[in-house]
Amino acid sequence: MVQKEVSPFKQKKDREKNKEVKEQILQAARLLFSKKGYDGTTVRQICEEANVSLALISYHFGGKESVFYEIFEPIRHTFMNMNYDLSNSLEALSSFCRHFVLFRIEHHELINILQQELVMNSSRLEMLKDVFWPSWDQLQVILEECKKQHTIDFPSVEVAVNFIMGTLMFSYNNPFLNRSQPELSADTIADLAVQYIIKGLQTAQHQ
Repeated sequence: MVQKEVSPFKQKKDREKNKEVKEQILQAARLLFSKKGYDGTTVRQICEEANVSLALISYHFGGKESVFYEIFEPIRHTFMNMNYDLSNSLEALSSFCRHFVLFRIEHHELINILQQELVMNSSRLEMLKDVFWPSWDQLQVILEECKKQHTIDFPSVEVAVNFIMGTLMFSYNNPFLNRSQPELSADTIADLAVQYIIKGLQTAQHQ
């Protein structure tokens, strides 16, 4: 029996459909993992939120753990490809912080999930090293260069990394905590975060 050849047009349509379905699944997973956590989210709930069949998650991802790993691709893609001009270390620090805050606001569900994983010290942290480490390592390199150029005066680069990343990761304007504060734009929040961090780290001659 001769197998019917699939036309290039049909192949393209199938690829586009598969991509669309995968994105529906990932979008649903981001929302549910952010609200319920990894353990509180089931594959069935993801399917219901995405309006797809159970079989499609198995087909595209193989299971919940693979979906969880895949949702962080925007972070991997962004921070593994970022480069900063260290000749002006303070400008590099400002750019890094501003970029992180804007990313955090745009992708707040992903950062919420990472915060949950850190707080629980979950067994999944090992598989998320390529999500966490690039940005932390980048910041450490920038701060070490700032120390060399005497643009900051802070006793410990390692401690500074933790303080700064804590500020950046919590820069989302949460209405539960900010009950009476007027809504601020993402750019304004990013600018304020950068000012806060730079003023806390700068030497007396830069203040």
